[in-house]
Amino acid sequence: MNIKEENDNGTYNGSVNFTEDYINVYDTALDKFAHLTQEKILLGTVLILFSVVTIFGNLLVIIAVIRERYLHSATNYFVMSLALADCLVGLVVMPFSTLYEMLERNWIFGINWCDIWRSLDVLFSTASILNLCVISLDRYWAITDPFTYPMKMSRKRAYYLIGVVWFCSSLISFPAILWWRRVRTEIPNYQCPFTDNLGYLIFSSLISFYLPLVVMVFTYYKIYRAAVFQTRSLKAGSKQVGSSGDSGLTLRIHRGGTERQPCAAALQLNRSSNQLNNSFNSYNGGLSRQPSATSGNRIAQSKSLHKNFSLSRKLSKFAKEKKAAKTLGIVMGVFIICWLPFFVLNLLSGFCVNCVWNEELTTSVATWLGWINSGMNPFIYACWSKDFRR
Repeated sequence: MNIKEENDNGTYNGSVNFTEDYINVYDTALDKFAHLTQEKILLGTVLILFSVVTIFGNLLVIIAVIRERYLHSATNYFVMSLALADCLVGLVVMPFSTLYEMLERNWIFGINWCDIWRSLDVLFSTASILNLCVISLDRYWAITDPFTYPMKMSRKRAYYLIGVVWFCSSLISFPAILWWRRVRTEIPNYQCPFTDNLGYLIFSSLISFYLPLVVMVFTYYKIYRAAVFQTRSLKAGSKQVGSSGDSGLTLRIHRGGTERQPCAAALQLNRSSNQLNNSFNSYNGGLSRQPSATSGNRIAQSKSLHKNFSLSRKLSKFAKEKKAAKTLGIVMGVFIICWLPFFVLNLLSGFCVNCVWNEELTTSVATWLGWINSGMNPFIYACWSKDFRR
């Protein structure tokens, strides 16, 4: 396969058949594995453990959403798409990076697989981040407009958004191989560096991280504001739904002396039900001297019961959406902590290579910190989501 020519100074430049070089590479790899130190073996074991945990945890999420019918919702489809991207990070990206680190950053798989591996890294990591962005938008729509959200966020629309996420991720991954090969000059033998082209670093960082970060911060700020407002309304005994003014709807909440508003609404619902049953008993026992009036009261109480039941469901729905937003807020916080160092270094290395202390070590730590985020997401769901714990 014609890719690069190895010069006397140990770099690739030009086009030449690579078959003999592959044979030499694998012979060299056997020698390097034979001389691995105990420290490198321990490092490889730890990194492989991260990979296994990432694969296993995200597989559980995928299987749970596929098998359990009560998890078949738009939000959980986004979560499954996120878990798929994270699982592929652990299955494809992490193992080869582990070998790269164990062999003291000697790449033994050739320049072709180096470019493909780097592209897959960009694809899966970007898909993971964009899925988190879509999930934050989904929670924003759900908590700010909970009554029309189920009609707007259909299964078809969820599939469409997931398709957009993977399409956008693909645009900055595989086509970038051509970009990388046009702008780079030479690569040291047995190395697999990421492109240092400033234009690509800025473009990919904006699409993969900074723009999604702005969207997520904005949506979670709005969600937080909405949650604070609705919580105050619940404590005050009413809940404002829809827009403010005459077109808005105010739901009055009967409070039972507790701060758990949905439970208070349910208590009021039970009381109304008991009153309705007593009314039925009185009517059937012939105790009422005005059957027509009693019948009217029954109808009125039945309407009241239906109204209270509807209110209880709406309050329960809001509480569930609020808790889901809190869970995804924690996911976003972990995401920022894990990925921000990598993308700061990514841009910094493009503008000023010498500004990064011990660039090789610092970049490796920041990169693995970002990948570890893919393994942490399933455990956040398991700890904070009752549906996934079940």
